[in-house]
Amino acid sequence: MDRKRVKKIRNARVIMTNIFMGLSVVAIVFVLMLFAMGFSFNENGSLEQSGLLQISSHPSGAVVEIDGKTQFGHTTINKMLSSGEHHIRVTKSGYDTWEKDVRIDAGLLTNINWVRLFPAKNIAEDVATYDAPRLVSFSYDRKSLLYGENESTDLLLLNLQDDHPTPQKIDIATLLNISSKETARTADLSIVSWNESGNKTILTWKDEENIYWYLADLEKPENSVNLTAKFGYTFSKILMANDSASKLWAVENGNLHLIDLGNLTINKTKISGIESLSSNRDTIIYVGTDVTTKTRAIYLFREGETGATMIHDLTGINAKNITLSAGVYWGNDWIAYSIDNTIYLYGGHFPSFDKPVKNSLKSILKRELSYTPTRLIRDSELHIVVFSDGTNRTAFDFETKDYFDSHTEAPVTAQWLDDYILWYNHSNKIFIQDFDGSNHREIIPEINNSFPICLSENNRWLYYFVTTAITPEQTEESEEATSVEVDKIEYSYELKRRKLNI
Repeated sequence: MDRKRVKKIRNARVIMTNIFMGLSVVAIVFVLMLFAMGFSFNENGSLEQSGLLQISSHPSGAVVEIDGKTQFGHTTINKMLSSGEHHIRVTKSGYDTWEKDVRIDAGLLTNINWVRLFPAKNIAEDVATYDAPRLVSFSYDRKSLLYGENESTDLLLLNLQDDHPTPQKIDIATLLNISSKETARTADLSIVSWNESGNKTILTWKDEENIYWYLADLEKPENSVNLTAKFGYTFSKILMANDSASKLWAVENGNLHLIDLGNLTINKTKISGIESLSSNRDTIIYVGTDVTTKTRAIYLFREGETGATMIHDLTGINAKNITLSAGVYWGNDWIAYSIDNTIYLYGGHFPSFDKPVKNSLKSILKRELSYTPTRLIRDSELHIVVFSDGTNRTAFDFETKDYFDSHTEAPVTAQWLDDYILWYNHSNKIFIQDFDGSNHREIIPEINNSFPICLSENNRWLYYFVTTAITPEQTEESEEATSVEVDKIEYSYELKRRKLNI
């Protein structure tokens, strides 16, 4: 036996085996990579790249149908789908139905996490009955209700997540730092805004001659600050400059001030000539005229900088309606505004006046609409903006860079129910729809008022008010007598809630 020849053959076999195994591993890894990237063979045997669809719902445990086929398992569901349009239908026993056409992009994740199903039966629970309201406001975090009755010296603060909400009384005289109980009883109060944690509000109190601005501390009313009295200015607008409300933006006679409540100081910035403004906490976007150049424009100003950056020159533009907003989503800044019927959206990084960077914001969308927006609202996550004139709405999603048009037959004022759903009151009924205009539904059949509604932050309760006449109707009287009695009709204001998990 030729040992050298046998050894060569054995070594060759080992080498070939290793090469084969190496190629197999490479092939397997390559196939797995293709699979992970969404590639698969379609019915025709061609290789195509799919996209991943993820669907979650409130409540969970719902059945999902895709293109008419029921999927295995319940929400949350992950499914690889071919690129293109697919019809999604989500159902659960005892609840209404959610469905829409969804576009799947090859190699990308489409996450639909806003599916909300409401119980089919509208069964309401009574929470409390109040006299005529002077103030009704739900906190931004959807955890609290601040309520004030006419001629009461107290405000009532309710925890909306509690199974048995017990009102906490807040003395108005202490909150406003006034000694007169009569003034506290008749004060005309309005909530302008809440901070992120829901323990502080910007509040206005009006008497016959003046408007007083307050930073109201709902946990420690004695720490509330009368901003008008403290700083001696007649403010026209005050916005929060951070989440804790320790800093405030304040506009007085077109001049922008920064209030530091930690030090109880007010500093005038170099920004003047403000006509309208919106804030993203430490950043202001506003319409105004530069005092040096006399240029009217849309400007951006950031706390700590020495001047404002021009975003859009309005010279020669006689715009009747301008809406504007700014925000930050996943580390990316954005600006949205409309000038008459044209909307503009930019993304990237806010420009700095002190450290100019070219092309720090890039145009995402410029589009002429068939209507002129009069409102621009943004969701709490700061990734969806909605332009509206009451009957028409155009929503833009900064995550997907998609826009959606929708329409209602009658003028309504749409507001956010959560981060993806809008609600509005029409003919004393509450309707909702997804931000893109889909899944339009009636959820409250009769409320008889224009008060806000609120979905609790824990997604368990939907709170709303029902107004009920408590004076018996006059049936056999003259028309004149009846009209007099109508003026004397009294009403009760019932706070109700609807349980969302059955």
